[in-house]
Amino acid sequence: MNHRPADGSPSAPARAGALRTLLHGRLGLPSSGRTWTPGLGALIIYAWTIHSYKAPIGSLAVLALLGSVFLSGQRIRCPTPVLLLGLFLLWGSVGSQMSDYPSIVSDRLTDFWKLWLIFFGAVNVLRTPSQVRVFLIAYLGIFALYPIRGILYNIVTRQHHQGRYAWNFVFSNPNDFATLTILMLGLTVVALQSAVKGWQRAAAAAGVLILPVCVIFTQSRAGFLGLAVFASLLLLRSRPNLRMIALLVVAVGAIAFFAPPQVWERIGGMRQMPSDASATDRATIWKVAVAIIADHPVFGVGVGAYRNAHFDYSLLRPEWANVQGYWATHSTWLCILAETGIPGLALYLAMLWFVFRRLARARSRLPLPFEEWRLDLGYLQAGLAGFMVCASFGVYQPLPFLYLYLALAWVLAETFEAEAARMVVMQSDPENVTPRWGRG
Repeated sequence: MNHRPADGSPSAPARAGALRTLLHGRLGLPSSGRTWTPGLGALIIYAWTIHSYKAPIGSLAVLALLGSVFLSGQRIRCPTPVLLLGLFLLWGSVGSQMSDYPSIVSDRLTDFWKLWLIFFGAVNVLRTPSQVRVFLIAYLGIFALYPIRGILYNIVTRQHHQGRYAWNFVFSNPNDFATLTILMLGLTVVALQSAVKGWQRAAAAAGVLILPVCVIFTQSRAGFLGLAVFASLLLLRSRPNLRMIALLVVAVGAIAFFAPPQVWERIGGMRQMPSDASATDRATIWKVAVAIIADHPVFGVGVGAYRNAHFDYSLLRPEWANVQGYWATHSTWLCILAETGIPGLALYLAMLWFVFRRLARARSRLPLPFEEWRLDLGYLQAGLAGFMVCASFGVYQPLPFLYLYLALAWVLAETFEAEAARMVVMQSDPENVTPRWGRG
């Protein structure tokens, strides 16, 4: 017989039995549904499309995803971050009526609403722990198969641009490659932490070692900063994860061994960024952006219209002559502020804040036997924080990768909380409880 303490918390024997079950049990399927659905297949195909560019079927995948959501018969979910992104786009739609670039804004809004549909579809398709695991493994495999394989090939064959390595398509810009890789690094650490099979652990461990090396080879200063933030948050834990620390040490050693001299020169040059040509241009671009924001503080110039507004404004002052043309803001936050005004930025940041809060709340609610899951949620927070640092130096809100990450983070937080709730069952009969995510 199990004895419960007076406060209703699990007894020590119950917690120990639950922990043994979690550590040694097999990954089981939930009784409420199956793993493979048309929606999950469509989501994986969409992820493959936006990474490989092998076939123009992204829109078809989105339609299949939405069809699966509405025909599944399950309750439709629209969590707060999805709702806030929708409100952000509604505000952008209102602002488009005041924009000086209506045709451009209309096209960009259409593209952005597609991203909202992906975000909405992902949180509705990924309902069970097994579905989350399958998509996570497939997503990381796709990322390894395309941009990572591509940049490794370029490194081996020394195909670079002024010493900086990247791949093709959206990953052809080294800064963008580094930023998006930091997001995937967060997911890779989660996959390593929760792997239940030997090949999964080996693949995830390889990813934890290789992805930071790829970031370093891009020579992206924003990537260096984001990677430093990510690593710092991984290490600043109340309970050190010795395995993760060991992997980070090996990764640092690999970086020190393989990185070319230009990498260290670029890192050292970060102290002289004010005199660096690209940094000087970026500072001038930000001055133009500030002028645009000052003239359009409420509705902005319209979603996707910043480059056109920059072209017009850059002609107004002679000190902006070096950045005349259709330049981007080189900052996600300044771009959102310039295109949708202060309310738009507030809605967008609120979306990100709610994801952070959801992860933090789930971490605080998980009981002691779920310590590794609490670490997983912390790794997701670290990946998102590293991305946000990088986003201060690039424009990423029109790309789908962030929204897939946010969907996974939100669903994982829900999954972990649901599994923690099963502790009530564990108290009475822990041997009949099958963990549905990782090793606990």
